[in-house]
Amino acid sequence: MSSRSAVGDNVGLSAFTLLELGIVVAIVAVLVAIITPVISTLRARAQRIQCMANLKNLHVAVGLYLQDNNQWPQISLASEDESADAAFASKWLEAVSQYKVTAKTFICPTSQNLLGNPDYSQPDTMRVDYIGTAFDDKPTTPHQWPRQPWFVEVGDVHGHGNLIIFADGSISDLKTVVANAGK
Repeated sequence: MSSRSAVGDNVGLSAFTLLELGIVVAIVAVLVAIITPVISTLRARAQRIQCMANLKNLHVAVGLYLQDNNQWPQISLASEDESADAAFASKWLEAVSQYKVTAKTFICPTSQNLLGNPDYSQPDTMRVDYIGTAFDDKPTTPHQWPRQPWFVEVGDVHGHGNLIIFADGSISDLKTVVANAGK
């Protein structure tokens, strides 16, 4: 027979008190409050980088188009209705699709999120978030000035002005371009 006491039966067992559990929950809540804006900032930066990659892809594709066809794609926006926007987007995609450009390349991920992620995979609902400069049909015109914009982002969705890719392949935002123009 063993003589165990009531205190001896609980040796080695431990439990969290309500105060300890409350402190852990408070620490986790503070950490979540600190990390949430950081994650949001990182997501915005990643979307801006994706947008810049889209512009680079368009720059390369149109550069190849220019070499192959000896002219800038002659695509114009005929009217202001939504079907004209889809036709405009479709014509741009058709012009550069042989250079591995997809409809997704013309869509800024930040704009897509702000619009609620609509489906633009159908030809009648396509859109472009980057507008190409309307150059004439002379092969040297797009390269005449290195700081001539080739594509400009439709909206200021990144907070620094519309993104612009120039003939020399450099990318900047409108606010920086305007600030540097005064210098």
